[in-house]
Amino acid sequence: MFSSSPLKRLRQRYNLEPLPEVIDVPAIGGRAARSVPIEQATLDDIEFALVAFGRQQSALYDVSNALSTLLRMARRQGALGRDVGIHAAVRDLEAGQ
Repeated sequence: MFSSSPLKRLRQRYNLEPLPEVIDVPAIGGRAARSVPIEQATLDDIEFALVAFGRQQSALYDVSNALSTLLRMARRQGALGRDVGIHAAVRDLEAGQ
């Protein structure tokens, strides 16, 4: 018999160290949001958690993209490290870039 938990064995054997101990399952239909230990999570729990992660990932990408655009606009106007980015980006906007 194995002396380590199934989760530990999966983490070691398949490089799944990032697997969390608990996943957050969002509210779906009439079910309330809940946290579920990964070792008790059903496939539906995992899939619903992935849907929520996908939404978070998309939102983070949008923020990252917006910050990159702001930085590019400010740099085009010669802004440096301590300059206020929004002010320089507005100059870029007004310059018609």
